[in-house]
Amino acid sequence: MKYFEPSIVIIDDHKEEIEDILNHYVEGGIGCKLYNPDYVDGDDMPECPFSDVNLIFLDLYYSGKFDAEQCSNWIRAVIKDKSFYVLVLWTKDVSKSQEVLDILTVHNRIPFIHLVKSKTDYHIKGDKKYDFSKLLFEIDSEIEATPALEEIQLWKKSVKSSANEVIGNITKTQDQIISKLKKIIIAHGGDSIKMSGDNNKKRMMLFDALDTVLISNTKMHVNDKISEINIKGLYDLTSVQSPIIDKELNSWFHFKLQKELVHDLIYPGIISEFKENEWCEMYSIHDDEIVNKYLSNQKGENIKISKIVLLLSRPCDIAQNKFGKNLKLLSGLKISNPKRNNKNKFLGKDTKPDSIKIFDHLFFSDEENDTALLFDFRYNFSVPENIFKSEFDNLKVFNKELLSEMQVEYSSYSSRLGITQVI
Repeated sequence: MKYFEPSIVIIDDHKEEIEDILNHYVEGGIGCKLYNPDYVDGDDMPECPFSDVNLIFLDLYYSGKFDAEQCSNWIRAVIKDKSFYVLVLWTKDVSKSQEVLDILTVHNRIPFIHLVKSKTDYHIKGDKKYDFSKLLFEIDSEIEATPALEEIQLWKKSVKSSANEVIGNITKTQDQIISKLKKIIIAHGGDSIKMSGDNNKKRMMLFDALDTVLISNTKMHVNDKISEINIKGLYDLTSVQSPIIDKELNSWFHFKLQKELVHDLIYPGIISEFKENEWCEMYSIHDDEIVNKYLSNQKGENIKISKIVLLLSRPCDIAQNKFGKNLKLLSGLKISNPKRNNKNKFLGKDTKPDSIKIFDHLFFSDEENDTALLFDFRYNFSVPENIFKSEFDNLKVFNKELLSEMQVEYSSYSSRLGITQVI
């Protein structure tokens, strides 16, 4: 049962008080998990956060005591940071709720919706039970107040449906699943993968291939009609003004959403930082005359410029270990807190040279939340695989679409014919 997870989690040390909620969701066919957080006789927290929890009911008092940090610890144990979820703070003392919410904010566990509900408001007189029908109606009403969420949930459902279909086709017969998965790995990674001792690389090949099939099939499962409220609201784009630039959203569409990269990872489109070494002196563009002239306005105590490279080798060559002895790199710079003009465009000196490519308004981390990347197509070089692993620190990975665009632009720049100047 390791990979079967709940969608709803209830954290309460009095099972008899919330048993009706538990039964309601179980009878509706929804996976629901109850945790007893009692300090003496309670359950252990899950070892790893779940991947698909949408709704959490959280009591605030365990063994009769309130500890905001412990309440937060339960949420952190159940879901990953920056995850979507709805939180119902279900307690006899609502005054303590904000303290818990503040801690959750610090730990990037901000709920999409939070509802603070006093147990006494739902208590049935003369009984030890509660009127949960009223509570559940209020939760549904709060969620339905954001109709655009329906479309996001529909997309999520289509992804899960497609994933189940892919898995179903691979696992038609139990005795063939290993054979099929091996064929997929070899087909995606090439014959060289057969003799590789890098099992993590083999896993990457398998998952990349399955991702390709998944993405190709998700929209086949979108059959629901668009609600009238979303036709008039979400999908009415006629009145959209120029939006405020969302750096974090930009980065979602530029980079793979990997939070940490292992230092020796070799992957198409990886962006790495030079260490201070002879490679940096030879191949970094930090001292190029044209680049420095263009960046002459990018000076100030808040501006930090780092020397980076982009792994430009073809994805199929890397996947099938056909890139030869060397990896192909493109030199660039990472500029934190760059200056911009009155149109919010990267502030360069005069006209941008045609060899330079800029990606602006990017989010690298909470500490580097305003970043621009600059690459120069004149500066490409190659290094052996072991040198790349030891002399560069991995930062981010461009997604496949953006890497393809960079490769096309680099190829176009490199293959241009010269023009004889008329004198």
